[in-house]
Amino acid sequence: MRLVTRSDFDGLACGALLLEAGIIDNWKFAHPKDIQDGLMEIDENDCLANVPFVEGCGLWFDHHSSEHERLELEGKYKGESRICPSCARIIYEYYGGKERFPQFDDLMEAVDKVDSGNLTIDEIMNPSGWILVGFLMDPRTGLGRWRQFSISNYQLMEKLMEACRTMSTDEILALPDVQERIEVYHEQTEKFKKMVSEHTKVDGNLIVTDLRHVDPIYTGNRFMIYSMYPEQNISAWIVSGRGGQGCSAAVGYSILNKTSDVNVGSLMLKYNGGGHKKVGTCQFSNETMDTELPKMLEELSALANK
Repeated sequence: MRLVTRSDFDGLACGALLLEAGIIDNWKFAHPKDIQDGLMEIDENDCLANVPFVEGCGLWFDHHSSEHERLELEGKYKGESRICPSCARIIYEYYGGKERFPQFDDLMEAVDKVDSGNLTIDEIMNPSGWILVGFLMDPRTGLGRWRQFSISNYQLMEKLMEACRTMSTDEILALPDVQERIEVYHEQTEKFKKMVSEHTKVDGNLIVTDLRHVDPIYTGNRFMIYSMYPEQNISAWIVSGRGGQGCSAAVGYSILNKTSDVNVGSLMLKYNGGGHKKVGTCQFSNETMDTELPKMLEELSALANK
């Protein structure tokens, strides 16, 4: 079967588990929106993990669809969908857990922590081991924007899917392709923090970072902002869209100050985006950006500060 999953740490762990279980023999990393918009052909030979359900797929594993969505899809798919810290955890348990995957303990603990944002300030600011691998492979960290590497991030993902099954974290972190990314990550951390400070406004409980037309956008893990603004409980991260067209806004709860009660997903839905209670995204075109984005931020601010 072919695995179709996201190009991130959870997708990597899903792939390693499914390879180990002998379920897949090839894979494709895809953006959830491309699947939602029908831009990828999916059939019974496809195993979908951590991406939207497509009727006719062979297997589907998901860890954050709503209860309503799960009830609607009941009986329509093979696989499993339930709320869980990571999609990899669902696959791990579905195919036999510790008994079937004895060497995956440390990887599973880290992928659960990184995917659900269950991290300490020290893990955010001084990542090591699998947590560091998780940040390096997260597209939101931004290493994909830098072109000086020997192989692309996509190629590294493919390489690591096999490596996660057979190598220790120390061995993975020592790989030259990983080492060169660690160097860039560490070298840019202070630049990232300075950039964030210069382009961030605080509005009560809300952190708004607007990086439209900022170039370069430095590399940094997506949780660092919460350690920089520990008093706030929700953030909006705005960047230019593909090719500088329009923009996208990613909204999420702080993982350190867990007091927000905003329903992010339903707000994003109003602006043709989507998500879940704690996290969501929406896109704006060049035409709608100047009117709709301020409107969304105003609404978000009202909800965050009520």
